[in-house]
Amino acid sequence: MSHAIWVAAAKLEETHGKIGMIGHIVVNALKSLKHKVSIERETWLKEAVSCEKSGSPLTCQAIVRATLGLGIEEQDRRAIWVQDAKTYKAKGAIVTTRAIYGKLLQDFPHKQEFWWDAANFEKKFGSFEDLCNILDRGTTYCPEAESLWLMHAKEVWMKGQVNRARSILEKSFEFNPNSEEIWLAAVKLESETENPERARALLVNARKTCGTSRVWMKSCLLERTLKNDEAEYELLQEALSLFKSAPKLWMMLAQFYAHHKDYERLAR
Repeated sequence: MSHAIWVAAAKLEETHGKIGMIGHIVVNALKSLKHKVSIERETWLKEAVSCEKSGSPLTCQAIVRATLGLGIEEQDRRAIWVQDAKTYKAKGAIVTTRAIYGKLLQDFPHKQEFWWDAANFEKKFGSFEDLCNILDRGTTYCPEAESLWLMHAKEVWMKGQVNRARSILEKSFEFNPNSEEIWLAAVKLESETENPERARALLVNARKTCGTSRVWMKSCLLERTLKNDEAEYELLQEALSLFKSAPKLWMMLAQFYAHHKDYERLAR
């Protein structure tokens, strides 16, 4: 029995809605053909693409899962599979590429760059929930991957789901308490959704936990935006006592003096 017959059988099961049988048929095909005929990995992948194009995505995925590692040394899998994803994405084989990423993530779940690549793939070719699913799983396996948390929060926020975005950032603090980028993303969310008190509270905590010059600068900038001159000045003085060589803080202080026409101090 040729591999084409096995593939046709799997496609038929998919047509009839017998999803649980598809993977078994493909695995049995490999076992049956193993000692009879040598079918190269590339042939199977072409068959997967053919299934995708003919409207059998589940058969396509099953073929990729079962055959992606054929004839490849274990130490070479990662590099070859990454190249496979690029190759089939360039060919427009979306279902095949998604299945390749699925195998990559299954075998290398703690490689944050693979989650990042898969997320960007879903952002371009998948649904919003497909993207969120990848990012949710990615931050579960790689909780210290700032970029995944930030992407998840941003994409959710852009859909107007502010509370969901806030929850994502709050959860990320558990694993990245010293991340300047995450603290400032949370501040930006609150500032741009007109929650200045939340933004101020976040900055208080950020100064204690993270305390970079950029965090202090954003703290001063928030008070300036809210026209709280006294609070801005006090924060600038404290910030400059900590970061004496921070040019942006000195520039903000000069702007403060200029705004209040305190030319004597400005001249200093």
